[in-house]
Amino acid sequence: MGSQPGEGPVEFIRSAILSGSYAPGERLKEAEVAVRLGVSRTPVREAFRVLETEGLIEVLAGRGARVRLFTAEDVQLIHEIRSVLEGMVARQATLHVSKSHLAALESSCDRLENLPDGSVLECDQENQYFHGLIFDIVGNDRLTHIARRLLEVPLPYKEDYWSTEEVKASSVAAHRRVCEALRTNDAVAAEEAMRQHVRDAGAGVARNAKLHPAGTSPAG
Repeated sequence: MGSQPGEGPVEFIRSAILSGSYAPGERLKEAEVAVRLGVSRTPVREAFRVLETEGLIEVLAGRGARVRLFTAEDVQLIHEIRSVLEGMVARQATLHVSKSHLAALESSCDRLENLPDGSVLECDQENQYFHGLIFDIVGNDRLTHIARRLLEVPLPYKEDYWSTEEVKASSVAAHRRVCEALRTNDAVAAEEAMRQHVRDAGAGVARNAKLHPAGTSPAG
């Protein structure tokens, strides 16, 4: 696992946590991360502080940091907040959507539908691509930042969720309902379809994921 060109410590560590390369509960040591990135410990320490504010790690006094453990309550709260935010974005998207936007969204639905069952990473990436397109249609950088920096759930918690054919099928159906609402410029339907979809996803992840009871922490 190495950094990409132009990728700083914050982006590298965030990406590694969200992809599961750094596992839930894993200890992160400043010196080891600094060597891996070819930087001093100072920017790594600063990155730890940033990622702590984003809720992805816990800084341990004098002992580096640890990847945060998510509880079912964490996952449900994140998705409840996302449902409101993404519902609002979907409503706004009805004012800006174009034929090319719709074509891209519908192509995403087709790709997700045609992915082999059990393609966890690919399903999650395509799902994120679809939701990202809605934000791109609106073009509000502040909303995009909130969603992509403060309301993410790492992939390890979504693996069991995406492993079933039923989840993929229901996600495709939900995405197509959003597409239809955007195609007809139905703001109310777009908002409700997106809100329901995100709430359902949150309930599914919380129900299927290997989550941690509130108040627990790994040894060490």
